Amino acid sequence: MSALWFIAFSLIWTGLLAGGARFLSREPVPARFAHTIWRGAALLAFLPWVIAGIYALIPSPMATPIPDLPYIGGAAEALSTTAAVQAANDASTIPFIAILLTSLLVGGWLVRIGMNALCQARLQNIKKLATPNDTVRADQWARMLGLRQTPNTASIPHGSPFLAGIRQRTIYLPEAISDQRDADIILAHECTHIARGDLITRPFERFVADIFWFSPFAWMMRRELDYWREAATDEQTAQLTGDNVAYARALAKTARVTRPHPTQTLPVAAFILPRHATLKKRLTQLLERDARKPRQRLAILALAAGLVLAPLSLAHATSAVSGSVFKHAIFVDSWASVSVPFGKIYYPGEAQRKWHYGVDIKAKKGTALYSPAEAKVLWTGKKDGYGYTIDIELKDGRKMRFSSLYKILVEKGQILKPGELIGKVGSSAKDSTGPHLHLEVYHNGEHLDPLEVKGLVIYEECCDS
Repeated sequence: MSALWFIAFSLIWTGLLAGGARFLSREPVPARFAHTIWRGAALLAFLPWVIAGIYALIPSPMATPIPDLPYIGGAAEALSTTAAVQAANDASTIPFIAILLTSLLVGGWLVRIGMNALCQARLQNIKKLATPNDTVRADQWARMLGLRQTPNTASIPHGSPFLAGIRQRTIYLPEAISDQRDADIILAHECTHIARGDLITRPFERFVADIFWFSPFAWMMRRELDYWREAATDEQTAQLTGDNVAYARALAKTARVTRPHPTQTLPVAAFILPRHATLKKRLTQLLERDARKPRQRLAILALAAGLVLAPLSLAHATSAVSGSVFKHAIFVDSWASVSVPFGKIYYPGEAQRKWHYGVDIKAKKGTALYSPAEAKVLWTGKKDGYGYTIDIELKDGRKMRFSSLYKILVEKGQILKPGELIGKVGSSAKDSTGPHLHLEVYHNGEHLDPLEVKGLVIYEECCDS
């Protein structure tokens, strides 16, 4: 998989998912429904790559051998004087753009790791400045929400209220929040986060922008998830307290008193989101709750479509972007030309045409032969009629046979790289009249004309279609 392929497919896929999620979550809808939609979009963003990873781990089925049909061929003409120039596209040469994109991709991931580490360090610094707060307690809300453990409370000099901690949760309240009722509503909000499991799920939800950092649609998912997580918590907390207006007032007041100290990005759930433009939207979502119906049927259809399209689109992108598996010519710096074509042909002394299942390439004895692609050696040895033979299987399932060899330089089971030396031209086939390579390509139960296989270069100016 190339970096260009990963970036291009991810941009298209995350764009489709973000567009679908935006359509399904357009207002008015319940906040919890919208949050679920964006969660689904974020999970589906990873689905093609999960499928690709699982597929890569599945062992390939036992390769079926190339059928040994009656060998007809070997009629090599006198060597031509037309020289073949060196094949282009040496497999060892990696395009500069591929190196650049790969470096950029990995560099972006390292930057995201560094940013997350910086957020963690900033969080720890804020915790060091905190002091225990015994004047306000969250026992009432912990009991109402069925929490196993009541979170502690602590005061911080400034900033937005937030929740942190894995083993022992702690709610951090800025010193500017002095009103007991406002503090009580904030405690209820943060306890609702605990009951929803947001402290655990939030880092994973934000992970989509870390992996697909180059996609603006992944960042859209991250922003929408942050917003709808808080809106859903607002919705549930308002139901818990039974007073939407008081809750909205506490939300607006907290935003006002913390405004001189903007909220910094932290790997935790904060009561006030960093972008103040979301406050008006949250208040509207909280107070205008009439005629809100989740678009459940559309959501189910969208989920089904995503589950179906993920593997299909990945497969299509693989075939469309990855290109030919062939990366090297079979002959390099040689005198070579086609002497016997593929198909039904007449032979001297024969009254009827007979089928030739490959092509014969005349070349000097001892001419080096190279693997045209990454492949696995299926069989080596001397085969009746074919002479010394090498059978290989390519990554896409196609198989190739190299026969009438003078020397075999690989072993059964060996993994070949493009351009790796595999053998030398000879004249070991039955009734051979001169040195040549008998080449076959076999796929899905039938032989293919090697001269028409897209991307396969036998020798330069031969068949580099």
